[in-house]
Amino acid sequence: MKKILIYIVGLFLLAGCEKEKVDLTFGEKPEERMSQRLNELRGMLTSAENGWKAHLTTGAKGGYGFYFNFEDAKNVKMLSDLTAATSTSANTSTYRVIWAMNASLVFDTFNYLTMLQEPSGNYGGTAPNGYQSDIEFEYVKNSGDSIYMRGKRYKQPLILTKATAAEKVAYNDGSYKTSIDKTTAVYQSYSNPYIEVDLAGVKTRIALTLSNTSKTIDFGSVDASNKAIINTSKFAFNLTGFDILSGGLHRDVLFTRGEVEGNNLSVYDSNGTKYPVMSTNMPILPIDVMFNYSGAFNGMAINGLTLPPGINSSFNATWTALTNFHASNNMRTVSLTFKLTSARVATLDVRFTNGSTVYSASADYNYTLVDGTLTLTSPISTNGNWNNGWVSLAVRNYFDKGVFKLTYLTSSDPNAGTIGGLIKSNDETAIFYGKLGRY
Repeated sequence: MKKILIYIVGLFLLAGCEKEKVDLTFGEKPEERMSQRLNELRGMLTSAENGWKAHLTTGAKGGYGFYFNFEDAKNVKMLSDLTAATSTSANTSTYRVIWAMNASLVFDTFNYLTMLQEPSGNYGGTAPNGYQSDIEFEYVKNSGDSIYMRGKRYKQPLILTKATAAEKVAYNDGSYKTSIDKTTAVYQSYSNPYIEVDLAGVKTRIALTLSNTSKTIDFGSVDASNKAIINTSKFAFNLTGFDILSGGLHRDVLFTRGEVEGNNLSVYDSNGTKYPVMSTNMPILPIDVMFNYSGAFNGMAINGLTLPPGINSSFNATWTALTNFHASNNMRTVSLTFKLTSARVATLDVRFTNGSTVYSASADYNYTLVDGTLTLTSPISTNGNWNNGWVSLAVRNYFDKGVFKLTYLTSSDPNAGTIGGLIKSNDETAIFYGKLGRY
């Protein structure tokens, strides 16, 4: 019995001395995979001798183009299409590659990406979230000459592609801004720009609206049932035109880029098919098709103190009087929006601010909209700020029991967007107008 006990104890001792085995599901330890992933990203960033051309989409606005040159493991130089200055003057900042649940690229000093992330709105974003963009990006994958990353907070993609030697020279000699200016000028030379696409054997005109302010491009057409279809995509400028980033799909055609050739602009789809941009005297999408409660546009708005320039109307003086009235009472006019809030009710909303507080004065009307003619009743309901006189009598009288004809208008500002107007039936010089949209 004593011998048996000694034998059993010996077996336990041998078992205790056996080296622990670890089940390596991926064939290596986690710390080894982390190190490999980090080294992979670090190596790729600095491996591009000519730098990286890149583009980033944002949550609150459109897309933005970049050129990065990761000079070493610490410093990066960049250009961007955010402003004229950022496209010509290279910024140097520091960066780090760290592990935060995955290999991540972190930009940790001020740069052009920071301008998009800046929460105060000082660089064109909206406080408190700026452009809804990031300065910390998760490494997703690499493919060929490209690195795919994703913002940690807003999940917007940042894609880097190796630049050629010629592209490096072009980015650094000021050609980026030259290309941006050229693309903008060529686009603005078209009147009501559109392209013509074959959709299931039917030649269809698709309107284009490119906005440098929002960095978006709209594709719009009318289908066989006379319904307007509008798709909005984001874009970023490159050295030959622009890349269409998120979206780009319109009625089964995926548009991917625009390219300037001489004084002409063409749009290309994912198959490489070229669609020359053309002009027409009037917008190809009829406003009475586009503007309705459930349509592509349900309202028109004046944002800020200034009306879209270059439009003559007696309403201009009415608007100036309203903004002066607010200013004389230590207020600042924010916006005036007219919109169809339901199939029967329209709303006029005037917003103004005192410090950081935004106030709304609004009125609801019953309306009918038949063949492009809009008819309003007197207000059926109003809120307290309306009743307290924060909307001038001239503005109230303009809409009270008004009968209007819907129309398009052309602003002298090519970045004003698509402008719609309401012409009073009894006074063709009285035109309320603003940017068409869904509000």
